[in-house]
Amino acid sequence: MKNLIIELILFIIFLIFFSIGFYIIYRQVALIRKGEFRNKDRLQCAIYGIIFSLSVMVVVTLAFTFILNTPEFWSTTPPDLNPLFLLVPFIFCLIYITIYPLIDFLFIALSKESDEGLSPFHKFISLHVINRFKSKPLTLIISIFFYLLVFILPIILLTLSGLPFILIWITWMLIYPLMILTFYGSKGYIAGVSNVYYHIPHISRSVFINFEDYKRGAKQFLSDPGPYIILGLMLFVFVWAWISLFQTIAYFFTGILAISTMSSSVFVFVTLFFGIIGYFTRFWGRKVKYRGIDIYFAAYLMASIG
Repeated sequence: MKNLIIELILFIIFLIFFSIGFYIIYRQVALIRKGEFRNKDRLQCAIYGIIFSLSVMVVVTLAFTFILNTPEFWSTTPPDLNPLFLLVPFIFCLIYITIYPLIDFLFIALSKESDEGLSPFHKFISLHVINRFKSKPLTLIISIFFYLLVFILPIILLTLSGLPFILIWITWMLIYPLMILTFYGSKGYIAGVSNVYYHIPHISRSVFINFEDYKRGAKQFLSDPGPYIILGLMLFVFVWAWISLFQTIAYFFTGILAISTMSSSVFVFVTLFFGIIGYFTRFWGRKVKYRGIDIYFAAYLMASIG
């Protein structure tokens, strides 16, 4: 019975995030189409909704796994979670982030110059690699060769050197999308911290007012708690990133994790929250997404977050 309840909860979460993803794209497309919503547009909304939901499900299911494997949460035997709830969305996202770069490069080869700028990385690849020649057949060949050279050949060579194939595959395919997200993240994170910082009135005074008059401090906090909470969480993510770095290095030498799985499960939820927020603030707000390539690129970044 417990297993059925857990699986039902996960299925409901999937449907919720599918609806959110579908609605996000629907609003973007409807803004441009002005009521002329075609079946093709509905299909693209559904594709994005599925990828959006599956990428979120990877993190949510992983968090559920942490919770189910933490004895402190259970006075009785914890329920078992079907591995397919993690494997199916994970494999789907992995296959998508493997195939999409080829679609991306082919689009750059076939597109007009004004259509190439999905990100600064695309413009650089277009100007210096794929579209150096005017011949479309030649640019198509270059785009395919570039994909094989950058994404496939290194995986084969590293696997032949004796490294685990699945580890190399996952790691290598995440480098490109994480570079894009990191580019926007370096600006988006500082902008987010600055935004909430300046929404806290007289922050130096606000910090010490609780020591002088805690009732007044509590009243000030409750009047607008959002900036205080968000700033605290963002600083927590920054500090925890350093803790995770040192913990990973220490684990390589000692084989022991200093942080409990309970703390890790909490961090997974916080990471999911800021991953989604950062995704929209770094990339989504730059321009209206309504073309197929825009939607698939947005799904690509979302899948890499998962």
